[in-house]
Amino acid sequence: MLQTQQLVGHWRLVSFVEQHNGAPWSDALGANAKGSISYWPTGHMQVLIGALDRPRFRGEWDSIPAADKALCLDRMVAYSGRFSVSENRVLHHVEVCWIPNWEGRDLIRLASFPEPNRLLLRTEAATDGRARPMQEVLWERAL
Repeated sequence: MLQTQQLVGHWRLVSFVEQHNGAPWSDALGANAKGSISYWPTGHMQVLIGALDRPRFRGEWDSIPAADKALCLDRMVAYSGRFSVSENRVLHHVEVCWIPNWEGRDLIRLASFPEPNRLLLRTEAATDGRARPMQEVLWERAL
């Protein structure tokens, strides 16, 4: 059974892969995406993952074309909130998110430790009829 203290700490992204409709697994945000996830003893968490190919901007934020900003946001994941554990699952109770529709939702991840200091978080198969990719995110303990 998963214990909260097993998660507490700062983790660095190793890989982020997804599978659409049984197709082969592929990098969700391209090879060499970077990111981190942190879990605190207070029950709070935050995650940030970014693709390396996100556009670099010059000038003031207000002068950046909306299409360029949208491309940048399409190539990242960012949210924070509280977390809890139940059996082999970690529930991310999303409070702030780069996708506002996810705020107030619980994101459920199956958690395992395939190697020492490695955390694997996987999505569960969709049961609501909506088409969603399966995702696996592998983290390595940094602190």
